[in-house]
Amino acid sequence: MDVAGDLVYSPYSKAIFDDPYPVYRRLRDEAPVYRDPEDRWWVLSRFDDVAESLRDWQTFSSREGPAPENRDNDGRKYSIISMDPPRHDRIRGMLNRLFTPRAIDAMDGALRRIVDDHLDRLTPGATVDAMQAFAFTIPTDVIGDLLGVPPADRQQLRVWWEAFLTRDEGMAAMPPAAIEASAQISEYIGGLIEQRRTDPGTDLISVVLEATYPDPDTPDGRSSLAPHDVLMFCNLLSAAGSETTQKLLSNSLVALDDHRDQWDRLLADPSLVPTAVDEALRYDTPSHWVARTTTRPVELHGTTIDEGEWVLLLLGSANRDERRYEDPDRFVVGRPVGTDVYFGWGRHICLGQWLARREAAIVLEQIAARFPNYAIGRHERVLTATVRGYTYVEMELRA
Repeated sequence: MDVAGDLVYSPYSKAIFDDPYPVYRRLRDEAPVYRDPEDRWWVLSRFDDVAESLRDWQTFSSREGPAPENRDNDGRKYSIISMDPPRHDRIRGMLNRLFTPRAIDAMDGALRRIVDDHLDRLTPGATVDAMQAFAFTIPTDVIGDLLGVPPADRQQLRVWWEAFLTRDEGMAAMPPAAIEASAQISEYIGGLIEQRRTDPGTDLISVVLEATYPDPDTPDGRSSLAPHDVLMFCNLLSAAGSETTQKLLSNSLVALDDHRDQWDRLLADPSLVPTAVDEALRYDTPSHWVARTTTRPVELHGTTIDEGEWVLLLLGSANRDERRYEDPDRFVVGRPVGTDVYFGWGRHICLGQWLARREAAIVLEQIAARFPNYAIGRHERVLTATVRGYTYVEMELRA
C-alpha cells in the first residue's frame, strides 16, 4: 500500500502520545495496514479490523504477550492476557464469577465508602491535584481492599506500577527503572501470597489460592494454579485494578470540562452518568493499544502480514473511527453503545470492566453533587506503555 512519506507512527513517541488522534485519522485513511519503519510490527487502526482481530484468537494469538517490548510465553509474565484457549478459557472461567455485574453490585456499598472517604477530605473552593487528591488513591484503595494489601503499602505499590509502565522517548525496550520496579512488585506480591498460604482470609489472593478449574489432563479433572501463575495473576490484578481506572478518572474529568454542555446534561440528569463513563472510555481510551502475533499469513487491504509478525491493534484509534461512530471526535453523553473495543473484545475483554465502570460512575456522581462547577487547569501526561492518562490534573473544586 502506498503511504505518504511523512506519515510516521510510533507508540513510543511522546508527541504522538500526547495527541495521537490526528495521526490515528491519517492511519485509518491512508495506511489501515501500516508497517513500522524499523520493521518491528504492523499496525491496524480501523474499528472493523481491530474488532475482528481481537475476536480471531486463532489468527491473532496472545501467547507472546500484549506488547513486543517484553515478549511472553503463554502467561509466564502477564498471566491470562498472554494465554490462548483452551488454557485461557479454563483459568479465566475460574475467575469470571469474581467480577460479574452481580458481584460488583454487591460491592457497591464498599466502593461508595471508599469514594466518600477520599472526597470528604476535599474543601470546596480549594485547588488540588485531582490525581493525588483522589484519582490515584481511590482505585488503589479499591484494589488494595480486594487483594488485602495493607493500607500503609498501597502508595508504594502504585509508585512501582507507575515506574513499571513509564517509557523513554523513542525507546521500545523497557528502561532499567521499569525492570527494577517489576522485580519489586513481584517480590512484594509474592510475600502477600505466602502470608495467605498460611493465614488465608476472604481477599482475592486467598480466593485464587483455593480456586480450581477444569483440567482434563488430571486424574480428578480439576487443577489449581501453579505458584508462579498465582503470582502473575495477582500482579495483573494489582496493576489493571488501579492503573486503568486512574486513567479513566483523569480522562473523564478533563473531557467533561472540555465539553461543559455534556457535563451540564449530567447535572440535570444524574442517571446519564453510566453512559458518560462509556463515552469517556470511547473518547479517550485508557488502554490505547494491545499487541498480538499472527499464526498464519493475513491479507488485509491489499497487504500481506506474514505468519509470526507482531501486530499492534490501536484501540484508541478504533474508538474514534468515523466508519463506526458518527462525529467521533465529539464527546456525546448517551451515545448508543454496541460493539465497542475500549475494554478489548472477545475472549480477552477486560475482566475488571464492570468494576472500573462502577468506580468511575460513583466518582462522577459525587463530583457532580459536591463540586458541580469544578474547573480543570494545567494537566500533564508521562509517556507510558499501553495505557494513556494524566499524572497531574489541576482541579478547582467549585461548589
